[in-house]
Amino acid sequence: MGQAMETAHTGFPEQIRRGSEYPTKQLDFPGQSRGHSDLHELLTFGRIEDRIDEFLQELFPNYPTLKEDAPLPDFSGYFDQFELLEQIGQGAFSRVFKAIDKKLGNRLVVLKTGKLIEQEPSIVGRLNHKHIMPVYSSWQDELGMTTICMPYLGRYTLHDKVTDLKQRIRENEGYGGSNTESFICWKRHPDYPNLITILQEICQALDYAHHQEVLHLDIKPSNVLIGFCGHALLLDFNLAGDFLIHKSPTGGTLSYMSPEHLQRCVLHESINLDVRSDIYSFGVLMFEMFFGYRPFDSAGPPMRSRFQAQIMLGRQQRLNNLFRLKKPGVPRKLNRVIQRCLQFDPSDRYYTVKELMKDLSRLDRRLRG
Repeated sequence: MGQAMETAHTGFPEQIRRGSEYPTKQLDFPGQSRGHSDLHELLTFGRIEDRIDEFLQELFPNYPTLKEDAPLPDFSGYFDQFELLEQIGQGAFSRVFKAIDKKLGNRLVVLKTGKLIEQEPSIVGRLNHKHIMPVYSSWQDELGMTTICMPYLGRYTLHDKVTDLKQRIRENEGYGGSNTESFICWKRHPDYPNLITILQEICQALDYAHHQEVLHLDIKPSNVLIGFCGHALLLDFNLAGDFLIHKSPTGGTLSYMSPEHLQRCVLHESINLDVRSDIYSFGVLMFEMFFGYRPFDSAGPPMRSRFQAQIMLGRQQRLNNLFRLKKPGVPRKLNRVIQRCLQFDPSDRYYTVKELMKDLSRLDRRLRG
């Protein structure tokens, strides 16, 4: 089974407020299709996660799904070396646990276990960089379940940081209305220098990975851990394209995909990807950080991936419409950096991450000068 395309469904309430711009289709998950009333209930009352639990149960019948208030599953004999403390994450094809390594000084670790992440250990195992999450060990069982053991460095991601920041702004500074109407004077905001530093650290990790012939291909805020020391660590190379061993990309998150990534992985067109696809996704991440919403949001699970991709490609081609609206709070030079990353034609973007880093460094020097 190929890697499923993940959709950024956290934006459903915002999409509902914007109006029903998209026709309703059946859920793009295995299993029985639902009627329009069921779909409306899923979208409006947040029951999409229940459907994902059903999906995981179909994929992993031997590993029962976990509710937030439920006890941890019994992995007796499977994780003998580890004591599971709690589940701290769950994706479409993997689950993440905080655990104690009983054989190595009771150190805290993270165990990521799933069916379709075999390539991640081989990729991350050779990526040795201070801003890429390291791997201690990995193994695979007779059922094909792969488990990766990593250091526990907290669970606070860039997604959490941006969400917290927007919440503090709304509560403490009185900015109301929708995301698109909020105004933040970033140059004077105390978190702005730190956010620029985090962006530079992500770029350092990407530049290093690219020199190792690895594309990440799933750059998004939830895949950037803000460690205990406050620095960024790039996570989740399970969708990566590894061109040293001719490993092609298999999926991604629709709202963050470059046009050529959508064309290749969703529309199955014969198009080569390079470092500029990661640069595009990084541009989406920056736009979301400073504008407060994603520039080209996907239509969500109720619409088939292929149709979503076609709609998003049309939106991506109309990039200039996004920047015609004046956003006085976003510094002009930062705005230009974001706009260049998001160009529809790869030849109009930054050619390398190192080139992008130079412009971010200029922003940083202005802040600290």
